Amino acid sequence: MAVSKVGDAWSGMAAHMNTILGNNGPRKWWVSCQIRDVERLSHEIILPCEDGVQLHGVYSPNPNDQGRLAILIHGWEGCFSSTYLMSATKHLYENGYSVFRLHLRDHGPTHHLNEEPFLAVRLDEVVQALGSLHKRVPDKRFFLAGFSMGGNFVVRIAARAKSHGYDLPLVKALALCPPVDPEQVSYSIANSQIYNRYFVRKWHKSLSRKMMLYPSFQPHADLLNHRDLVSLQEDFIPRFSEYETASSYFADYGLTKTTLSSMDVPCHLLFTRDDPVIPVADCALLPKLEGLSYEIAPSGGHCGFVKAPGLSSWADDYILRYFEQDELLF
Repeated sequence: MAVSKVGDAWSGMAAHMNTILGNNGPRKWWVSCQIRDVERLSHEIILPCEDGVQLHGVYSPNPNDQGRLAILIHGWEGCFSSTYLMSATKHLYENGYSVFRLHLRDHGPTHHLNEEPFLAVRLDEVVQALGSLHKRVPDKRFFLAGFSMGGNFVVRIAARAKSHGYDLPLVKALALCPPVDPEQVSYSIANSQIYNRYFVRKWHKSLSRKMMLYPSFQPHADLLNHRDLVSLQEDFIPRFSEYETASSYFADYGLTKTTLSSMDVPCHLLFTRDDPVIPVADCALLPKLEGLSYEIAPSGGHCGFVKAPGLSSWADDYILRYFEQDELLF
């Protein structure tokens, strides 16, 4: 029993180290240096959507892409310079893909583009942004990958890429560590001092930017008094959405039978057994649909995926393999 407890403690510590150190510290510095040549070739693009909405992204065109465009979506409060996104961008670019890093509303340098705040249920504008991107690069085939919250968007995009009035040239999609039951993820984060503090601080910073940019946000300054993610969500959601409760909001973008009825293109989900943010047991809630598959890696933390020893990410190889072949097995 004592040995088991020591093993469990070490496994938990390794998961946190992979999650935190995989995206910060020496690895972030190393990845930032490695991607410099790609960044010099990159440029920003504003994508118009309906009702005056605009989304933003960073495009890294590769003259040898053979028509292949990898579109990457960051996690909640992430951006184009998140370590996992830069690392995947570099690897895909070096293997013959053009890469577009799409920002969700109010992420990265985009708070000024839209007055209404980010909500995870704003799926249509993301699909519309991809449609705008298709018009700019009509000769490209899309390969889509998203991390964490971005992965949740990816699954929902794959479910409607060729229906609901859309016809995206999407070949396949991959979601890494996506929230399946967002409410359970919220509680998982709130129950951790480390991650609760991290995400609340990041969200406070984002809300403060909106308050500086838009007078309509200034009466909501009391939101910054919350120190608990769940209480902040429960206060925020009724103010800025049509949902009376946070629970009803979460239910509308969960990856369950209620929200997913079919898949327009193949979509694969990757989870890690030691993820300290996404409860891996939530995989049981995924509907059994043709074109929707998932697997669970033994380790990797939450969007860490760091190879041991070293500073590289095994997820970069995983994304490339999935884009270029049909099946992945650990």
